[in-house]
Amino acid sequence: MFADPDAAALVFPGGTVRIDGAVCGTQTLSVGGQATITASSAPVDVAFTTDGEWVTGTVAAVDLGDGRALVLVDGAPDGTDLPAGAWVLADGRVLRLTRRTPQPTADPERLDGLGRALPAVRPRDGAPRDRAPRALVTEHGILTPRPGPRRRKGMRVLEAPSVRGWSPIGTPGGDNGLSVDYYNPPLRIAGALTALPASPPYKTVVGGVLLVDTGAFNGSAMGAYVVPDGSGADPSLFAYGSLGSQVGFGPPLFQVRGISAGFGWNSRVRVPAADALAGFPFLMALDNPGAIGADDEEVDPLKVLGELIGGGNPWVRPQEGELWFAAGLAFDCFETFSGRAMALVQTGSDLTISLLGAAGMQLPTKSDKKIARVEIGIEATLRPTAGELSIGAAFTEKTFLIDPNCKLRGGVGMKFWFGDHPQAGDFAFILGAIPAGRELPARYPRRQPAGLTWGVGSTVSITGNAYAAFTPKSLMAGGSLDVVFQSGMLRAWLTARVDALLEWNPFYFDVGMGIRVGVSATIKVWFVKIRISVEVGVSVRVWGPAVGGEATVHLWFISFTIGFGAGRRDQTPALDWGGFQGMLPPPENMVRTTAIAGYTGEGAPATRGAVKPWLVSNGGFTFTADTQAPVSKVYLNQGSDTVEAASDSAVDILPMHVRGKGSELRIRLTYNGEAGALGPWGRSVQRGSVPNGLWGRQPDAPNDGIIPDRILGIRLTSPPVDHGTSTGFLDERAISFDPINPDGNQPLSGEPATGPVPTRPRGVIAAIQDGIDTTATRNDRAALAQALTGLGANLGSLDADLSAYAQAAGTAFTAEPMLIAAG
Repeated sequence: MFADPDAAALVFPGGTVRIDGAVCGTQTLSVGGQATITASSAPVDVAFTTDGEWVTGTVAAVDLGDGRALVLVDGAPDGTDLPAGAWVLADGRVLRLTRRTPQPTADPERLDGLGRALPAVRPRDGAPRDRAPRALVTEHGILTPRPGPRRRKGMRVLEAPSVRGWSPIGTPGGDNGLSVDYYNPPLRIAGALTALPASPPYKTVVGGVLLVDTGAFNGSAMGAYVVPDGSGADPSLFAYGSLGSQVGFGPPLFQVRGISAGFGWNSRVRVPAADALAGFPFLMALDNPGAIGADDEEVDPLKVLGELIGGGNPWVRPQEGELWFAAGLAFDCFETFSGRAMALVQTGSDLTISLLGAAGMQLPTKSDKKIARVEIGIEATLRPTAGELSIGAAFTEKTFLIDPNCKLRGGVGMKFWFGDHPQAGDFAFILGAIPAGRELPARYPRRQPAGLTWGVGSTVSITGNAYAAFTPKSLMAGGSLDVVFQSGMLRAWLTARVDALLEWNPFYFDVGMGIRVGVSATIKVWFVKIRISVEVGVSVRVWGPAVGGEATVHLWFISFTIGFGAGRRDQTPALDWGGFQGMLPPPENMVRTTAIAGYTGEGAPATRGAVKPWLVSNGGFTFTADTQAPVSKVYLNQGSDTVEAASDSAVDILPMHVRGKGSELRIRLTYNGEAGALGPWGRSVQRGSVPNGLWGRQPDAPNDGIIPDRILGIRLTSPPVDHGTSTGFLDERAISFDPINPDGNQPLSGEPATGPVPTRPRGVIAAIQDGIDTTATRNDRAALAQALTGLGANLGSLDADLSAYAQAAGTAFTAEPMLIAAG
């Protein structure tokens, strides 16, 4: 019987024991409580639970439940059959407690092949060896061997004690499947394949688990296939496997002990919080796959499968359109730091990238007596589509400092919102659990209480708690410390606490602290117990502005409070416009204009305050104008041409305590230095959500602090392009070219030109324009056509109206034609 697992001690004949508040451990056969061992031979009255009688002797029995008990025997009282010693009752058997056999001394005369000393030879006395099974006392509790092999449901139950890899394998079962349980040292295999019920739109889940351990290596494979009920849903499946080793591979700097991988189709994995990583099956499989879902020493593959896909909140569930991949690693660093890490990517409706891990170390590394063990779970999840990043870290239940009874607990959580998320720009850093009266929005992380619990011996207990929160609006922090001394009928305590709140927009502080000290004693007078208690304490709280506070004095017979300064605020004071502006984005980001299509300039288009105009395509152009604040009206153009494009309800400003204000967004267009009309442009109103903390009416609004469906901007598209029927006038400069000096080779002959030199007389275009649509011209044209017809070139009927040619003559030529005399 021992209170400190690292200082195991047995009760031997000649001593006495008193057991106070014994507690049964459900996983290992051990009893923890307040045990006082003395060297006195005086008898001690104990409750003998076997027959319920009070006896004066040295037999103590502690019921552990489930047919198990711990028995200490000194002598042989009436009605007992056990000789003196310490015994364990388990599964109907009586086992004597024993310690590990001490390491035999080395004999320097006996050397192995490497020159190392071998243990000394123990002489044999010929006496028969006692091969009765015994219960072994270790630093982690009392280890009991299994009963001998027995048949159950046609399967063999393993009798070997636990080895590294997982606990001993039990007998899997099930009415609708197959199971295997094979043991041939050092190989052990356990597995199950079964059909389980499912909820619509699925009718059956076919799942399987296979666990293998060879002593040096262990591995696991698990998966499930979900069959739809014919309503149109797609099948769902997932598979996951791991492989681990007792000895890592690689240099001492970084050794890999295990790997794992998995995937899922039409399924999704529930991402655990940092403080729940110790029970995440995919991480557990890297070290001890048999521990998944185990509640006793035996491993049931069906429990492993049920832990994954069973219950109201399974780790893996069917979800159409989802796909996930996972990969994990177990490792050691410098033989002192051990960890497990996993990357999990889930796609579908919400892309999620998660990094999960648990790592720890203990000091000193080589000694059996540890002064510290730290194990931390870390979870980081990025949702880029939703615009959310969360990071969490928490101590596991194995963490302690200085003393194994000094347990650390709790963790921290961080969240950031970005992109198109309604809360973009918001963030939160949370340590521990925020106490009542310091409530934060529901979207912020929720953590378990952070602190320590330390039982110093059997009389003193120390409990501490701490919390902190940092948000864009405020900083809060606090903690408490409780020290209790308990010895028999005497009890003393000390309680101290402090909490602080600091807000900076508007500036406000609220700080409080207090301490109490007390002592109590219980006195028995004849048949009456009288409890006497004395406690004194003082607490102070200060707030401002306006500065004020109160002090409370507590005595065991009276308490009174003294107030001073201004009273405590009953609501958040209203900000002025300057203070509210500090809560808004910078002016250059408050109103934006963004080119969507048709922008042809170099680089990104400028936004608010731009000097350079946009260079856009003449084939069409689309842009948006939006704000970070809700808009009650949207106007296009300016002056008398102003057009109301959209309207919404009035705007409220919660920090200023203002309601029903107008917020206008006005868009005007300048084209080639002149005002352009946006009336004919296509338009569509852009709506979105805004934070209630800025634009709401009351702080405790629903919808997680979001006001949906508010106008935030407008999208404008230029009218369709009218290309017309003419290219327009092109002068000589439009088709000019830059000369090359010296001239290059030309495709024409280099011989000098012969014949008349062309000239460019004036008035040729005017002569064509005035003479092409005349009677003489039409007659000459008809005569030419008749002559060509006589030569066999039939031109058909000709237009008698040549007015279009006369109109086009003014734009068809870019310069006066060059003429030569007809010869």
